[in-house]
Amino acid sequence: MTASVKVYPNQYYDSVQLLFVTSSIKKMDGVETALAAMGTPANKTVFHDIGFADESVDNSLPSDLIIGVKGIDQEHCDLAVSEAMKMLGEQASGTPDSASYKNFESALKDKQQANLCIISVPAEYVKEEAFKALNAGLHVMIFSDNVPLDVEREIKELAVGQGLLCMGPDCGVANINGISFLVGSIVRKGPIGICAASGVGLQEVAALIHGAGSGISQGIGTGGKDLKDQVGGLTMLSGLDALEKDPATEVITVISRKPEDKTLSKVLERVANCTKPVVICFMGCDEAPIVQSGAAYAQNLEEAARLALGLIGKPLDVADEGSFREIAEREAGAMSQEQKYVRGLFCGGTFVEESMVTMRADIGDIYSNAPLSGELKLDHSTVSYKHSVVDYGDEEFTLGRPHPVIDTEPRRQGIEREGEDPEVAVMLLDFILGPAVNANPVQSVIDSIKQAKKAAAGRGGHLAVVASVCGTEDDPQSLSLQEKMLRDEGVLVCPDNYQAALLAAEIIKRKMEMN
Repeated sequence: MTASVKVYPNQYYDSVQLLFVTSSIKKMDGVETALAAMGTPANKTVFHDIGFADESVDNSLPSDLIIGVKGIDQEHCDLAVSEAMKMLGEQASGTPDSASYKNFESALKDKQQANLCIISVPAEYVKEEAFKALNAGLHVMIFSDNVPLDVEREIKELAVGQGLLCMGPDCGVANINGISFLVGSIVRKGPIGICAASGVGLQEVAALIHGAGSGISQGIGTGGKDLKDQVGGLTMLSGLDALEKDPATEVITVISRKPEDKTLSKVLERVANCTKPVVICFMGCDEAPIVQSGAAYAQNLEEAARLALGLIGKPLDVADEGSFREIAEREAGAMSQEQKYVRGLFCGGTFVEESMVTMRADIGDIYSNAPLSGELKLDHSTVSYKHSVVDYGDEEFTLGRPHPVIDTEPRRQGIEREGEDPEVAVMLLDFILGPAVNANPVQSVIDSIKQAKKAAAGRGGHLAVVASVCGTEDDPQSLSLQEKMLRDEGVLVCPDNYQAALLAAEIIKRKMEMN
């Protein structure tokens, strides 16, 4: 095996570009692993961790591009590096009606009609670039993550002072005026506005609303840390203001994991004074304070979509795979005596929490790298214990490499690893679609699913695989096509993550009764 590292001084590319390039060259024949990243301190550590300990990496600067490839020989490494540079060149040249610029100022001068700037740079440069955009009168959407909370608040205070929206940091999903940004699904326009501190939560509710025949007026992402007290929900509050003023918005839906206490009070006070009907899904939050604010309380994402649709007179017909009890009896009855645990492997962080909240009443404690309580935290995210649910989108998996909605390799390995455990009864999965994610997420792991099911059968048992697909028919991957590929391999496909968690819990509960 040959390891090759190339450093290109003063060639900056944003993290979104580099995520796609990394994902693509890792799939090339003769390549074991690869990474394209800027020479930041954090990225240098990642290069070392995956076996690219090289003096040129140590001496690189944050403005330098580094490409590392491990392949079967030098020829394959060189070919992968060449392909990476070719892809970056093609991205820079863009489409015939696109343009590239050396800096923000030249872009703004040429595109004076622009009112939104997407920022995807290393965390240490976010503040400077965000301030440039906000002071120029542009709304900002910050894809970059790992930005300190005090810096996030400073950026958002400037945005509020300028009467502008700051979506992010760590914001990957938004839908503004009918345009899907970054990793969001394609949905039609309609009367329901969403403001969410959860990207996948926004995407799931929007997709369910789309599937019901309605649509989204605006989908405002706040970033995952906006509702921490140190930030104070500044974007959530600004988003509520914007949706209340938006003539295309008839109903407002608010989505997040449970906010911290002071921020929860601020948001609910604002909701109490809203002139439009509001649906709130704060995962894990008590119902009473939400109802007292005058909002409709949604316990999960499916219910949030149903309540929002109900306020405009539309039903949400979520058809399941049939009677959960009947399915559970069939699946559990085919299992061996030692099979007893559920293992969830997720791309969406909010799906992790929703699944655990949904299942715990029926199956008890669930361990995780993002647990509902501290004592249930896994010692190692890749070593499951009893009932376990793992967030593969957590920073420990994404530092220096693409998110699992783009690069499915870490989760594919997890599927195979769980498939070797004779105590696993149910494997619970999510799949996320959209223009900017993996081109065929089911196909990329379907062989591993088949391998896991075959291994269970070889031990005289049966592995139940339960999955949901978040997306729409208008997404490039096609919702129905992805679901069909899963069903063709015996996967139990549910219409959303909540239903999938219900079915997984029912199978485990039935297996416990049989034992």
